[in-house]
Parts: sequence; structure tokens; C-alpha cells
Amino acid sequence: MDSASILIDVPPATVWDVVTDVEGMGRFSPENTGARWKSGTPATVGARFIGANRHGPVRWKTHCTVVDVIPGRKFSFEADEPKARWTYHLEPSGSGTLVTETREIYATPVWWVRLVQKSKVLGSNRDELMQNGMRHTLERMKVALEG
Repeated sequence: MDSASILIDVPPATVWDVVTDVEGMGRFSPENTGARWKSGTPATVGARFIGANRHGPVRWKTHCTVVDVIPGRKFSFEADEPKARWTYHLEPSGSGTLVTETREIYATPVWWVRLVQKSKVLGSNRDELMQNGMRHTLERMKVALEG
């Protein structure tokens, strides 16, 4: 499991609105370019969305399902391929919020995902790339919310 944390000097409710806005996540992420809700009530368990991603010239979509929600505290969704669970944990900290983003691979990806990963077309060290991406996402989120 990979994770990154940052303290953002705004209340959890403000951060919550941003981490559950999957359509706007592309403003912060170096790889995700946004998403669109497909079914269900946005940011509720069972809701589905399609995420759009880009790494260099390569673009792909990921089908995701919201799997765990504690309003104002936890937002978690699972991507279909690779089998990854992404979670945002929000903890009040003084006048701000400690935000932790995690990525957990919960099953072996299908053959074609493994082939793409081995090709290194999405980076020579995908785990390191994801770790750095989470840090950049949270840093950009902090700048936007505190600015």
C-alpha cells in the first residue's frame, strides 16, 4: 500500500468537497484528467464513475465504484483495472485537516494490464510514480485550498 499525507489549513468540510469531486480531480493530479459520474448519487457507496487518465501520449479510462464513505472523514473507491482501492482519509488537526491519500492494489491485474506495466510505457517504476503523484496531488490541493 502506498500513501501520502499533508496538512491543509482549512476545515475538513472544505477538503471533503474537493476529494469527492472526481470530475474536478484533474486540476490536482499529474495523471488523472478528470472523471464523469456514470450512475448513482455522486460520492455515495455504490456510485460509479469513469476516470480519465494520461501519462505522456498514453490515455486510458478506468471504471470505478465508490466502496466506502464516512461523510467528512473517508472517501474510498475501487478501480476495475488495475485492481486498486484509492482512499482519502480526513482528520481534523487544529484549524486544519490532515489529508492522507492511499492506493492499495487488492488483486492481481488482468494479463493485459500486467503487459502494459512490464512495457514501462507508463513509467519504469510505476509504484514510485504513483507515490510521487499522490504527493503532487495533495500539494496542489493544499495550494488551491489555502490560496
